[in-house]
Amino acid sequence: MMGKGSVSHNTRAFSAKNVDKERSKYNVEFCHLDIKKVYHELFDEALERYNGKQKRSDRKIDDYYEKIRQSKQEKLFHEVILQIGNKDDMNAKSEEGQLAKDILIEFMEDFQKRNPNLYVFSAHLHMDVIFSILTISTIIMDTRGRSLQKP
Repeated sequence: MMGKGSVSHNTRAFSAKNVDKERSKYNVEFCHLDIKKVYHELFDEALERYNGKQKRSDRKIDDYYEKIRQSKQEKLFHEVILQIGNKDDMNAKSEEGQLAKDILIEFMEDFQKRNPNLYVFSAHLHMDVIFSILTISTIIMDTRGRSLQKP
């Protein structure tokens, strides 16, 4: 499934119809960083090197975050959504739902280490919907040389 992803939904800045607000206190926030700041931390040095090599000023990039944000081909971030079971066999209110929560927490603990080319800037485990859902928002660190690279 392809979509834009919604960090504001994941942080519960707004709640969809399927969210039980009374259960939101059971959610787990692993991290939540400002994506614009993260882009600058990750790419400003590489952007400076890239711009330094450009002979033509029209090829220079002023702000990599804005370039990607306005691009029709690139995405600012990618979102991974994980769940275990369904509403019938792993309902968030059940013991099995707690087991799913524990498994997803364990999965998330080493996610960044296992996926060094994905920079996690926002990750949340939701227990306020009918089954446990882990959302991980990442910025892809391209290793193929097709975008700016962190050294």
